[in-house]
Amino acid sequence: MAAKKIDITKYSPKSSDIFFFDNNVWMYLFCPLGNYEFKRQKHYSVFLQDIQASRGSIFINSMVLSEFANRYLRMDFEQWKKKTNNYSAEYKKNFVGSSRYLETVEEIKSQINQIIRCCLKTSDDFNAINLNNVFQHFKYIDFNDSYYIELATRSNWKIVSDDHDFLNYQNHNIEIVAILN
Repeated sequence: MAAKKIDITKYSPKSSDIFFFDNNVWMYLFCPLGNYEFKRQKHYSVFLQDIQASRGSIFINSMVLSEFANRYLRMDFEQWKKKTNNYSAEYKKNFVGSSRYLETVEEIKSQINQIIRCCLKTSDDFNAINLNNVFQHFKYIDFNDSYYIELATRSNWKIVSDDHDFLNYQNHNIEIVAILN
């Protein structure tokens, strides 16, 4: 088995293509807090537009949206600590429930609604996933990535990711669309 790496800058999506975007791609596209790596953002943005133009499909599940919301909030928490010079603040004790937190939750809701408009919602098929395979992958890459490999295998999805775990880990047959240079 070997992952098939596809250069995002050279791939033209087809209507028959089915994609699953990893959270890091959604962060580039819909997290204004990130505001970093504009070249990467541009590549993923163009690719999303190309998929939509070709009428390809992008699936999303609740686990990715959970990762998106949690990462977004944690990034905002770090910015809030710097802005308030409260470097010893604790996330749940000092940030959750604050006016800044509630404002950010509203922003995240808006961003998630935009993401959902680009995608087809799907379940995570937990009842049908081979957890032994997930655990085998988990020895080398994080659990969510391991799970996504099994979900993509089961659903015949191409994974779009900026996570090098997907590119470096070869014990799967998934097509990984990424920035390769």
